Amino acid sequence: MQNEDMTSGQEPEEGNVNIAFYIPKEQTIPTQLRIRVDNEIDVYYERLKDAFGFKFEFFKHQGVTMEMATEIVNEIVSRMVSQSYDHGAHWRECCVREIENAEFELSITVFFRVRDAG
Repeated sequence: MQNEDMTSGQEPEEGNVNIAFYIPKEQTIPTQLRIRVDNEIDVYYERLKDAFGFKFEFFKHQGVTMEMATEIVNEIVSRMVSQSYDHGAHWRECCVREIENAEFELSITVFFRVRDAG
C-alpha cells in the first residue's frame, strides 16, 4: 500500500496508510460512513446501536484479505483513539474483536470504552 496521508498534506510516519473520507458519486446522502484506502479499497463503517463500537466492512472483490483488513482497521482505530484525546474522551479499545469472513465480504467489529478519569 502507498504511504501517503492525504488528510494532513505531510508525509505519513512509516507504516501508515492513505485514508481519505469520500462521498460516492452515485449517492448524495450516504447511509454509512465510508473511507477510501490507497485510492482502491472502500471501507464502510457504522457505529453500533447496542454497544460502544464500530463495524468496519470490506468487499473481497477489491482484493481485500483478512490481513489487509486487519491492518487497515488497526490504523483507523489508532487514529480514532488518538483523536479522542483531542476531544477529552480518551477512548480505549476493549473486548475481543468480532470478525466475520463471508463469501463476498469481510467485517471487523471493534469495541471501545472511555478511560476512567482517575
